[in-house]
Amino acid sequence: MPRLPILMYHNICDQPSKSKGLTLSYEKLEIQFQYLVAQGYTSLHFSDIQKFKQTDEYPKNPIIITFDDVYVSQYKFAYPLLKKYNLKACFYAPFSFVGSTDSWNGGTEEIMTVSQLKDLDPAIIELGLHSFEHRPYSSLSMELIQEDFKKCHDFVSKHALNVCNVLAYPYGNFPREEPQKTIFFDVLKKQNIAYGLRIGNRLNKLPFKNNYELNRLDIKGEDSLFKFRLKLKFGKLSLF
Repeated sequence: MPRLPILMYHNICDQPSKSKGLTLSYEKLEIQFQYLVAQGYTSLHFSDIQKFKQTDEYPKNPIIITFDDVYVSQYKFAYPLLKKYNLKACFYAPFSFVGSTDSWNGGTEEIMTVSQLKDLDPAIIELGLHSFEHRPYSSLSMELIQEDFKKCHDFVSKHALNVCNVLAYPYGNFPREEPQKTIFFDVLKKQNIAYGLRIGNRLNKLPFKNNYELNRLDIKGEDSLFKFRLKLKFGKLSLF
């Protein structure tokens, strides 16, 4: 059964000593991109796979590269590397913080401005949703979740952004218990969300079992190339 790895990145830095946790060094990112190209991976956007009607329409060695939070560091470091290696990626924006900082976690890292988001080549970067206020969905009522979606749509419309109908859950979090889970997924359908992205650290088997529970591989700053290769092949193993 064919599988689709979805990589998840966050902040990028230019100092190897700071490559820890959710922050990955530019140097490691380039080595990982070089490996993907050398191994013949074909990077896709979610808008690409929405066009596929059969599993055999996927290219050989498909992969989706995602970046959460639209940090300025992604614009400065990841975007040029993606262009250099002719790779596509998906950037997920928490719109309330655009042009500000990652204050949702007490951070001071800069978030891209609307101008920077518009400057991204859509052939390379596909924008997607990461909620409006970056709050865990399981802690919100369905009314607040729908209000959050409305704020996202209003922001996108106001600034004329081209945003794909894909949602990366903040913190990979969504309601897991019934009936809240089914109600939440119904909200996503009404919002015309095509795919919902969790973390999971597993490879996705094709065809997808549930479009709203797609797994991503959490790439960490400490990961060696060997560990990166293992994650690509097996997902997250206990030995990690």
